[in-house]
Amino acid sequence: MMQHDIQHLVFDYKTPFLLNALRESEHKSKRQGPGSDFYKKSVFLADPNPARIDLASSVTDPFESIYVKTFRQRSKLDVLTFIDGSDSMAIPGKVDLLSLSERSISCSVAARNDNYQSYLFSNSIHSVTDSDLLYQHYSPSENLSRHNTARAFKDLERLLPKRRSLIFLLSDFHWSNEKLNQVLNTLSGHYLVPIVIWRSTEYENFPLWRFVQIRDAETDENRLIFVTPKQKKLIESTFADRKIFLNNQFQRHNSRAFWLIDQFSAQNLSEFFHGH
Repeated sequence: MMQHDIQHLVFDYKTPFLLNALRESEHKSKRQGPGSDFYKKSVFLADPNPARIDLASSVTDPFESIYVKTFRQRSKLDVLTFIDGSDSMAIPGKVDLLSLSERSISCSVAARNDNYQSYLFSNSIHSVTDSDLLYQHYSPSENLSRHNTARAFKDLERLLPKRRSLIFLLSDFHWSNEKLNQVLNTLSGHYLVPIVIWRSTEYENFPLWRFVQIRDAETDENRLIFVTPKQKKLIESTFADRKIFLNNQFQRHNSRAFWLIDQFSAQNLSEFFHGH
């Protein structure tokens, strides 16, 4: 990958919690020490380290107290990406958005010198080291050969680090309510960022007076419908209601979704993390 392409994919992420680790990175840690992030000023007797005496504060203090500077060490964050390998993700265009998202996360984590692992969940779990695996998995020949509901998500817990981590969950979330709650409950101890990958062609601009195949999010089954103007409006409203429902479910589990529809933007991801 060209250097300018990598820079285009990098976004700035952060977590709402402090880390407890010894290895250096760019995240604030609970541990105090000679790092590069200023933490607070303390009186010398509370933290007697002559090498960190704050001369300016000590000289100007009217009570003639001696102060030292305390720093927080920078620590590595565990970042994981979990990818939904079910059949609905094979809709044309989704794999491109999925691959771009995963590469962007990988490049961003590498830029911050954090720990990174990426996994694809199909009927088994696969470690993702490059996008070739994703394109191969979602290829038409692969999807014609089996019905894939990504049932390996039931084994999700064994991949989770013991300490709190940043987890990206990439899916269209066309899941049953039972599966959605099971996965969200399993990840509730971590900082979860669901990335919802949709294509507008799933719910917009259906040709009238034709049969089309759609997936029922509740039953995870495909069904054939004849598109009338009434059916077209029903499909659009179903997806609008689904978006509201998913946002409510994520909020219940203390997370907030990044909605990725048709076009990927690393800048939008940076703004998502910084609350813009």
